[in-house]
Amino acid sequence: MSLEGQTSEQMHDTDSVLGIDNIALHLPLAGIGSRTLAITIDYAILTVLIPLVSLALFGTGLLGLEGPWLIVVFVVLLFLVYWGYFLLQEILLSGRTFGKMAVHLRVVGRHGGGASWTQLVLRNLLRPVDMMVGLPFMAVDDLSRRLGDRVAGTLVIHDRPQEAQDVSLGRIPAPWDARRVAIAESFLRRASGMDPARAQALATRLLRLIRQDDPLLLDGAPPPDTEPLAALRYALGVEES
Repeated sequence: MSLEGQTSEQMHDTDSVLGIDNIALHLPLAGIGSRTLAITIDYAILTVLIPLVSLALFGTGLLGLEGPWLIVVFVVLLFLVYWGYFLLQEILLSGRTFGKMAVHLRVVGRHGGGASWTQLVLRNLLRPVDMMVGLPFMAVDDLSRRLGDRVAGTLVIHDRPQEAQDVSLGRIPAPWDARRVAIAESFLRRASGMDPARAQALATRLLRLIRQDDPLLLDGAPPPDTEPLAALRYALGVEES
């Protein structure tokens, strides 16, 4: 079914095309270079952190273990420090680690929202595997996802400050819920920084949805030859920036 023929209820599956922070809105995806730099910084920190933790536990005799048990505990400790370093930071720092913060990167869900605890646990459980296969996976993936990202449904993006001014809708189509309003506001905030052709195409899709849901908002709209983005701003009562 074409987009023109879809009702508002049938558009839920199509929201991924216009989703908040979705790839279609040109998420600033991080590539291999920036991600490699971030992980290099994190591993440099770990090369200092792991010996310090090991010294604190074993050097001071806190565990009092000998023989095979000492090796087992050390391996478990190594994994917990390594895994916990990434997981705890990404949970507490909204998808960031010290390395990601230094390079201005962040882990998000596949639609651009904050990654859930479950997603962060999954992607970090597979981190040891990605030490061997992560780069090949990222190299052949259009979204630069390693195996952990694919399984967890996450992306790594450039954590850029919001430069566009805030957008508030002056008019809202009657059937729209908070999610649909947020989609429109997110798109209009980002439209000026997007590829012009892509921005106009997405504006056309939203105009079609408005025409289906609340055609009265298009009464007295600008002339037919008006660019879709300008017509969308008019229909939703958003002043030109």
